[in-house]
Amino acid sequence: MCYSDVISLEQLPVHSLLNPLRRAFGQHNQVILEAPTGAGKSTALPLAMLDWAEIEGKILMLEPRRVAARSVAHYIASQRGCAIGEEIGFRVRGESRSRATTKLEIVTEGILTRMIQQDPELEGIGLIIFDEIHERHLTTDLGLALALEIQGSFREDLKILAMSATLSGLPLDSVMPEAISLKSEGRSFPVDIIYNAVSASKNRSQHQSHSQWIEHMGRCILDLLKGDNAASEGSDDLSNGSLLAFLPGQGEIMRLHDFLASRLDLNQFSLCPLYGNLPAKAQDKAIAAADDGKRKIVLSTNVAESSLTIEGITMVVDSGYKRQARFNPKTGVTKLSLKRISQASAAQRSGRAGRLAPGHCLRLWSQEEQGRLLKADEPEILHTDLLPMVHDGACWGVKSLCELPLLTQPSQANESVAWQLLQMLDVVDEQRKITAHGQQAYELGCHPRLAHMLLKAKSLSTGTGSDELTGLACLLAGVLESRSRSRQGTDIGNYLREAGQGESGQQVRRWMKKLKVNMSLSEIIAGAASSDIAFLLALAYPDRIAKSRGMSGYQLANGTGVILPDNDPLSHVDWLVVADFQESEGRTSGRVYLAAEIDSAAFKEQLSFLVSTKNYCGWDESKGRFFAETQKCIGQIVLSKTASKKPEPSQIKAAITEQILAKGLGLLNMDDKLVQLQNRVKLAAKLDSEHGWPDIDDASLLANLDDWLGPYLGDVRSLSQLKALDCYTLLLNCLEWDKQRRLDSLLPCHWPMATGTKAKITYDDSGRALLNVRLQEALGMAQSPVLANGKLTVTMELLSPARRPLALTADLASFWQGPYVEVKKEMKGRYPKHLWPDDPANTLPTRFTKKKTFNAKS
Repeated sequence: MCYSDVISLEQLPVHSLLNPLRRAFGQHNQVILEAPTGAGKSTALPLAMLDWAEIEGKILMLEPRRVAARSVAHYIASQRGCAIGEEIGFRVRGESRSRATTKLEIVTEGILTRMIQQDPELEGIGLIIFDEIHERHLTTDLGLALALEIQGSFREDLKILAMSATLSGLPLDSVMPEAISLKSEGRSFPVDIIYNAVSASKNRSQHQSHSQWIEHMGRCILDLLKGDNAASEGSDDLSNGSLLAFLPGQGEIMRLHDFLASRLDLNQFSLCPLYGNLPAKAQDKAIAAADDGKRKIVLSTNVAESSLTIEGITMVVDSGYKRQARFNPKTGVTKLSLKRISQASAAQRSGRAGRLAPGHCLRLWSQEEQGRLLKADEPEILHTDLLPMVHDGACWGVKSLCELPLLTQPSQANESVAWQLLQMLDVVDEQRKITAHGQQAYELGCHPRLAHMLLKAKSLSTGTGSDELTGLACLLAGVLESRSRSRQGTDIGNYLREAGQGESGQQVRRWMKKLKVNMSLSEIIAGAASSDIAFLLALAYPDRIAKSRGMSGYQLANGTGVILPDNDPLSHVDWLVVADFQESEGRTSGRVYLAAEIDSAAFKEQLSFLVSTKNYCGWDESKGRFFAETQKCIGQIVLSKTASKKPEPSQIKAAITEQILAKGLGLLNMDDKLVQLQNRVKLAAKLDSEHGWPDIDDASLLANLDDWLGPYLGDVRSLSQLKALDCYTLLLNCLEWDKQRRLDSLLPCHWPMATGTKAKITYDDSGRALLNVRLQEALGMAQSPVLANGKLTVTMELLSPARRPLALTADLASFWQGPYVEVKKEMKGRYPKHLWPDDPANTLPTRFTKKKTFNAKS
């Protein structure tokens, strides 16, 4: 790690907390430490702890990223004066430099979880340090939960230190209520922040916009390096300093790299990419001090956001974007989308420029947008694929993740999908108890899908005298777990040879050793048959068997649509098994990255167990009636169907629900009265939140059809009968009687005017209450009506005698004093028989003409 040798560890702010921290561990085994960027918590603190008598046993420190784990370990070892792998070591996926006598071991978060599963008492471990816990990675939350379980059950003496750059929005008190909290000041230099947003265009496509901000970023970097930017005015530091640029992913890094490489003198500047999939040597080059006299430009993802100090950085250029993976439980796949970072992340990034000297940060968004960013990043547990985590939970013995002391409870939908898939793969039984197969799968140390495939291949190979199928399964798993691949099309068979090389090759050999495969990789590759590849992938991805839809791509067994590039050799085959695909923002179909062709004959032979028979009821548009048939299916793909007898009421009910989910709530009687009820309840939930109003918006109604609509479908036999259902009353009855009365009181549908008229109040989906009334009936009103216990002012839509709109105002007093004068001038001549007084605020209202009003008074 490249910390300046000029600054001694004793000068770092965290040094003042060493004694208080020792005293804290003398009183309690849980400590929470808040230490901002530059405090020295990742380096000075564990280095000092090596000599503390209070800590008996090995110290484990968790880092969220491999590059940080390796760098921190090397730096502390150098400060300690020992070789890496002796007293100081590290362990990351695919690389370990540690031994039994190692006193401080830096590990990535997933390593800890496996250590706990293998040894629930963590024998020999005295302290676990969770560094950068604010990043809220899935493995961080799980590792902390399991460590707390151990501390509470087996190891009361185990010490836990949770460290964070910020505690804002971090609910550590909920799982560590008795922990002692300490706070350190940061050690960072001032950073000037400049905003320079890329100009927007409404007519620009997403691709053009994406290319434009990368080009904008490139030009900003060139200006900074030349001293032509506002951030560099009056500063000599920038003429010699290095630059760190934050981008969302590898693709953007390489595009910016190419842009800069063609415009910079590479004899003066060194361009260094930095991302997770980069080989270790290239990562080391990016974070090491430049020793060739060149100024360094580091193009990084958020791996450089925390725990790393890159020598010589005085400038940060921040794109403001990150690539977020969000799991879709309906399709069972993760969608990647470009998202704005949070304010906390922006602060971390800008702080990189002030770690060793005063610096400058250029943010490529507006200062106004900065205020609209989320305060902190969402925890991964809310939006990521929970399958590996649920597998961990099952191995630990829980039947729901809520049984663990988690900082944040997971998405219920995502967790439910994970348990269902584990049951399909025979990893857990119907009671969510881990099976022997599931335990063996966990010990293989790979994704549950791939572990299932490996074990099934081994089982099928037993007794055949050949390990070829098992070896092929190991190679396929190597392809799918590889952190980087070449581009050789979507056919997974093209990647077998490279899967046997480098880091992935080492992992393949470890699996082969565990599964006792006595063949060489070259023999396995030479004998690999496409039918075997497809069969093995179908074992791992039964929900991703795909049938061609002609020109529109393929349909997966889980119902998702996917596409392949037109020129790909697999783009015109009838059947595929898709091993890797992703959904992207703005695209209706996912893009396939890895697949294999499969012969449909396999569904009658070795894959016949995937075929199910079901009775289906649907709606025939052409004949206008429901029909029933027996289908043979793989998931949602229909292989064959035969007509059956008249559908049963229960089948029709299921078919109606399917139609509504497919075509929307428009099939129901969603009249204006019902829409008004939805808008009123939504507004009540906002203005009267303490009373717990239900969600009855369209999305919630679709998600809960069985609850509110299902009980009333028993006698429905046609879509016309469905349309006749009084859905307003059904929804109103979802509210208890006291809630109905409270809603009418808070947000009434009518307002009593002094004239006796009950003026209608309309609520729109933006939260506005609109009262329509003729202007003459509003005379004498000093202010607009106020609803919801004074929290909502009604907007008055004042109408002409012919009930045409004249004015719209939520401030009636101001209207009478100003705009009314112009309205009166225009309307008095058009409606001379009606009242247009000079003092409207003090005139009695009327529903009649002047003559009728006068006669009534007489």
